[in-house]
Amino acid sequence: MNMHDRPQAQPEIDWASRNQQWLAAQVAALRLRLSESPSANPESAPQQCDNDFEPALDALTKLFGLSPFERDIVLLAAGVELDSALRRLVGEAMAQAPEAGTSTQPTFNFAMQTLTEPHWDALSPLRPLRRWRLIVCDGREAPQRRPIQIDERVLHYLTGVAAMDVRLIGLVRCEPIGPGDLDAPLATTVAHALGSGAAALVALDHARGEIEPQCDLARAALAGFGASGLWLHARDLPHDPREIAETACLLDREAALSDAIIALELDRTIETTDAEARAVTLLSHLMGPAIVLNAPDPVRLSRLRQRRMLRLQVADASVAARQVAALHGLPHEQATVLAAALRPALRQFNVPAAELRLVVTEALAETRGEPAQLGPAIWRLCRTGARGGLDALAQRIDSRVAFEDLVAPPVVIAQLRAIAGELQHRPRVHGDWGFAAHNGRGLGAAALFAGESGTGKTYAAEAIANAARLDLYRVDLASVVSKYIGETEKNLSRLFEAAQTSGAILLFDEADALFGKRSEVRDSHDRFANIEIAYLLQRIETYRGLAVLTTNMKSALDRAFLRRIRYVIQFPFPDVAAREKLWRMQFPADAPLGEVDFAGLARLQLTGGNIRAIALNAAFLAAADGGRIEQDAINAAVRAEFSKLERPMPGAAP
Repeated sequence: MNMHDRPQAQPEIDWASRNQQWLAAQVAALRLRLSESPSANPESAPQQCDNDFEPALDALTKLFGLSPFERDIVLLAAGVELDSALRRLVGEAMAQAPEAGTSTQPTFNFAMQTLTEPHWDALSPLRPLRRWRLIVCDGREAPQRRPIQIDERVLHYLTGVAAMDVRLIGLVRCEPIGPGDLDAPLATTVAHALGSGAAALVALDHARGEIEPQCDLARAALAGFGASGLWLHARDLPHDPREIAETACLLDREAALSDAIIALELDRTIETTDAEARAVTLLSHLMGPAIVLNAPDPVRLSRLRQRRMLRLQVADASVAARQVAALHGLPHEQATVLAAALRPALRQFNVPAAELRLVVTEALAETRGEPAQLGPAIWRLCRTGARGGLDALAQRIDSRVAFEDLVAPPVVIAQLRAIAGELQHRPRVHGDWGFAAHNGRGLGAAALFAGESGTGKTYAAEAIANAARLDLYRVDLASVVSKYIGETEKNLSRLFEAAQTSGAILLFDEADALFGKRSEVRDSHDRFANIEIAYLLQRIETYRGLAVLTTNMKSALDRAFLRRIRYVIQFPFPDVAAREKLWRMQFPADAPLGEVDFAGLARLQLTGGNIRAIALNAAFLAAADGGRIEQDAINAAVRAEFSKLERPMPGAAP
């Protein structure tokens, strides 16, 4: 099969109906031929198509190089599924055949006896019918006696239905042809490489393993090549080599039927060679052109001797390049205003050029082009659009807390403001001042917030997110860590890849669940637990956003882990003055508050989290009584909180 000998795209108008009518006529002609003799009258032979119309069966014949006999086998197998009269006719004939048994499906013997120009090697595993799974020929009988059925995906193709093979759903995502605005010269180089032959393989890589610049280049190249993309990730490939080989066959066939190129992603930071090995195995079986992102090292790829390979190191798409792509074609004055409004968002959010153009259009409509409103509107739209699949992997927290709302020592507030300042000024330091190019290692910002439950660790993360105008996501490490070897890395990989576009703040609660002190490696589970820790640290250090880890037990954390964290902030238990301030802050101005002894309440040993819970419970007790929030309601809520904490009330009888 020549993967590049593809039919030209047919106009959508009328093609589907013409194709179905033509296919029905072919099936009817075949039925007539089978009802007569094998050398039936020539008038029943299939009629030629108009030059401006190529039906799906003819396209399939060209794609896979079918002989006339093989073409008729495909038509026969499809016809018995589509035409009840043909199905009855074949069933009656098969009922008389000694090899049929109870099956009414046509066999290869039946095809040899009834179709023209028969040849025995049509059923060979190396011939197109079986090599490309065009027909299903299963069973324990000899191959020539097995029932022949049309493959479901092939039947959909013949009838003009665009439906991916069900066996690839969940493994592959199909992306239609999109715009190719970014890095046009390099994209053209990749497109030319893809068009150099069926054995073409483009191996992309990035200095820090970031996937988005590689995806942008791949999409631009696919657009230049005029093909859609079949995207899959190496981590999702089966482990059995035979299943990988079958997957490769289905991928090649899907690429041919849907006029697509296969794009295989790897996660270069996973400290295991298993996914790379499976990726190379898949590539060794694929026959069509492919792109691999975060490509394995050249030694591994050297196994693919049959491939014509182009290996490229991909740089980050510059802010200027994405800005040009987003503003292309706009009037000069409007583009000048938009450029200033776009720049901050472009430096923070790694949004593809095609989406940026939509953001610009929506922002202009929303603000009516008002310059002062364009910047905030573009930032908000980019922030929302960059979330991608992150909402399905972590809990987004609506951040409304300001630094002024925090009750903490001045040194803690200063440290938190420093973190927010790093997020705000990172583009200038990393980009304009050249720190990223000077040393690309360890540029990620990681912070550890340590302190008792309720001392304000989550509130502090909210204040940072609010100041930096970024999303905050809470990650439950207990749901990420898996008992199955390798699954934790997969879960973390999905999380960081989804977050990479937006640079959202990731809040990992109770980090001691994973980062506790490591003991000697006694068995494989200890070894893989340490691999999980190292993997998460590596992802945090290369993450372009902020990762915040919280712990109630800093002393339980491994010292080697603490050395790799940029910011370590201790949240102390609030003193009396801080507790009184916390009590006074809990009641909104509209709340009907009575006489409350805040100084007395501040003497209770409670955290801010406890105080917030008590204030809310007291408000509900007061609302139920229909009155004001009095000291009695607060005292009742205090007693309930101490009971929940399993602590005695101060001053209560033992």
